[in-house]
Amino acid sequence: MRLLAFLAGIVVCAPAVRADKIVLKNGRQIVAYNVTEDGDKIRYETAAGELSLPKSIVDHIEKGGLMPVTESPAAAAANLTMSPPPMEATANAAGIDQAAVHDGAIDRDYIARMEGEARGGNAKANEKAALAHHAAAQFELAHGDMEHALSDERTSITFLPDQPVLLMNVAYLYLKKSEFKQSVEYLERAKRFSTNNADIYKLEGWAYYGMNRPEQAVAEWKKALSLKADGETQAALDKALRDKEEEES
Repeated sequence: MRLLAFLAGIVVCAPAVRADKIVLKNGRQIVAYNVTEDGDKIRYETAAGELSLPKSIVDHIEKGGLMPVTESPAAAAANLTMSPPPMEATANAAGIDQAAVHDGAIDRDYIARMEGEARGGNAKANEKAALAHHAAAQFELAHGDMEHALSDERTSITFLPDQPVLLMNVAYLYLKKSEFKQSVEYLERAKRFSTNNADIYKLEGWAYYGMNRPEQAVAEWKKALSLKADGETQAALDKALRDKEEEES
């Protein structure tokens, strides 16, 4: 009895929405949201996105009823395990990292000095200012401060607007915030400067997966793997292919 009560509590507490039932001529039933007739098609929505059926195989549609809310494509994308694109390790970059972030805090005075030097238009000074803001963004990301991390990373590309890794890191932060369209904009910019970079296609796959465009996500991840073997990309591709099989079945 306790188990039954517990399960009933889950059903009661789980979020639900009004749903319709599509009854096919072969007896199969599909529970979905927003079922509409569109010419010779029946269109409906599920957690997998908008789908359609030929009207000729549908017996009738039953309106009403409650259905638990399942994981959305954006929520599924947010749960993917992806690491931020790595910056090339150099002695100069390591020195700036240590100067910009030390003793468990960001040194804003140092970053301000780097910005001041960059105002003169010197390419080396611009690089230092960009790397200092990137170091701050990485520190903030590690501490879960997404808004400030995004602000610092976006500032970094004002000093180095053609640096693919910085553009990818801005895109990565948008992905972490489930802002997929904004992410694609930065990834397309990065692609102009680094055409065959596997990490760009890896992140674009993530963006399209979150936008509920699984076929394009699969294409991007396959492209990424053709350029470089990567466990995270392979795991994401495998999940997308499983999702596609479930949807088709």
